[in-house]
Amino acid sequence: MLRILLVALFFSNLALADSSFEVGQTAIRKMAGCFLIDYSYVETEALKPGYQKDNRVYDVNKNKSVKELIYVIEMAPTRFRLQHILFAAALDGKVMQEGILRHQAEDWEYAAPFRYNFIRPGQWEVQNTSSLSDQWTRRITNLDDGLRYQCSAPWQTTTSYPEWTCSNYSPIPGRETRDMGRKDYNTLMRGTRIVNYGTSWLERQNNVKTIHAADDQRTELAKEEGKNWYVRLPDSECNPVREFVRERTDFWALLQEVWTEVLDGQSAFTEKTMQPSRYMKVMELEEKYSKINLRDSSIRQQVKSELLQIIESYRVR
Repeated sequence: MLRILLVALFFSNLALADSSFEVGQTAIRKMAGCFLIDYSYVETEALKPGYQKDNRVYDVNKNKSVKELIYVIEMAPTRFRLQHILFAAALDGKVMQEGILRHQAEDWEYAAPFRYNFIRPGQWEVQNTSSLSDQWTRRITNLDDGLRYQCSAPWQTTTSYPEWTCSNYSPIPGRETRDMGRKDYNTLMRGTRIVNYGTSWLERQNNVKTIHAADDQRTELAKEEGKNWYVRLPDSECNPVREFVRERTDFWALLQEVWTEVLDGQSAFTEKTMQPSRYMKVMELEEKYSKINLRDSSIRQQVKSELLQIIESYRVR
């Protein structure tokens, strides 16, 4: 009788895992398309004694309309990349050509064998995740495809719409250093909830801005709430960036290939901050090779070598 119950439980769990996989796979694919986006964030509570809450609202659409083309790259049967291409239109509707940007990528992997956990500024450690067999690991990359943060959780199978909820530690967001001029904290405890409505999708965030000191002491500075809201548009709305993507696709694929070889799960990754930034060095290489045939094996090997050299020059061994 016990054996029968154990077998029944095994197949029940297997069915649930398959269901989580199917729900996640469908939801991730539906996150692709052409979207009007709303990135907005605001502090809601001061946590550190003496700190005055910043009442400014980060609003990406304050004086323009921001859109994203998001497309799926299938890397394996259980692994996908959502590549975001961000661009903006001025208030008169004209596309701002200087504002076209290869934004973040999201690598989604079902039953990922490992992930890189951010533990302190500039440093990530490898965690074996082979026991998380029913979960999807989401990796958000930097603009140069380097590490930002990863988190693992199942896609829910019992909610009205597919949901994925996860919490993790991460570096300070670029929007804070670049657009808000923040230098008083350096890390973020993220709480992420993604809801996929099919025609649109929403990423809610409940975060804690955190000061991570050199001795690894953490001080909570302030709570923050925000959202990334993706409202689907006709595909033609993203036509202005398709040539930008076409010219650079081969280079981006090669960049991704190099990072996959570097981040193989065998060792921790520590990077150093230098000027110019690693992103700027990769961008220079992208401009150099974006219109050259990278399917030529000799050129391809040369570019891979140059990319690896850049990555290693910003890495601490």
